[in-house]
Amino acid sequence: MELRRLQVEDITPAYVGWLSDPEVTRYLETRHSAQTEESVRQFVARMAQADDEFLFGIFLPEGRHIGNIKVGPIRRYHRLADVSLLIGEADCRGRGYAAEAIAGVSRFAFAELPVEKLSASMYAPNQASAKAFIRAGFRQEGLRIGHYDLDGKRCDLIELGALPEDLSRAEKGAA
Repeated sequence: MELRRLQVEDITPAYVGWLSDPEVTRYLETRHSAQTEESVRQFVARMAQADDEFLFGIFLPEGRHIGNIKVGPIRRYHRLADVSLLIGEADCRGRGYAAEAIAGVSRFAFAELPVEKLSASMYAPNQASAKAFIRAGFRQEGLRIGHYDLDGKRCDLIELGALPEDLSRAEKGAA
């Protein structure tokens, strides 16, 4: 698997299709607005120019784009950034790519950015995402009860965080 900064040239009909697929967007805020090729182009172009947000494509060795992962925005005063991701290709979910991408982007953030802590959050029913973050070294830090509306019902929000030593511990445990 390879992570590389996403460019407008990486936008394909499949990528735009992920953002219209209710299964892919079930736990993403992007589900609340229609996504078009133009809106995706604008977003990717903005991310490619940003100095406080880094959008990476997740690519298999043969070049297949299977998802995205983003670190940022960076809150420089606190040396903190968020991490979020999606695996768009259904046949690539549950195969460890998310945890691998999370670990990779976390290593990048701690080594290359003015960041000393990473955070992530997800809808509580999205256990696959929570497990991927935990496998990569994140720890659960909080639970916001009834924080979001999901399909007309209140839904808890899981909050996770990682410090550099958390990732080191996870990498040692995987060896």
